[in-house]
Amino acid sequence: MSTVLVVDDDSEVRLVLREYIEMAGHRVLEATDASSARRALAQEPVNLVFLDVLMPGESGAALCHSIKDDPECQGIKVVLLTGYDGESAWREGLRSGADIFAVKPITRERIHVLLQELLAPIEGQP
Repeated sequence: MSTVLVVDDDSEVRLVLREYIEMAGHRVLEATDASSARRALAQEPVNLVFLDVLMPGESGAALCHSIKDDPECQGIKVVLLTGYDGESAWREGLRSGADIFAVKPITRERIHVLLQELLAPIEGQP
């Protein structure tokens, strides 16, 4: 079982992601902003982060960049989520180092595929 951290300031988004991820058999941690996400990452191993781009305080893109630069977070996959589907949003996502950039709302099927693609190597699945 993998551990997935969901970081979003919107409680409804966190609830939906939690339900979908748990239905796929993974453990879920939640954070509402970058500072609570950093605390969660420091307290226990995480395999994957679903990270909202726009949050109060530090942006998700900035947090993603620091996760990818931190040697202690080596191997953590990041899915950057945004409600915007424009060129500048895509550029910001690419610059942040995210493994996947996805536009909200995100479907259960898409989440399932992302979990399979990003966690299969961790869990030894084909």
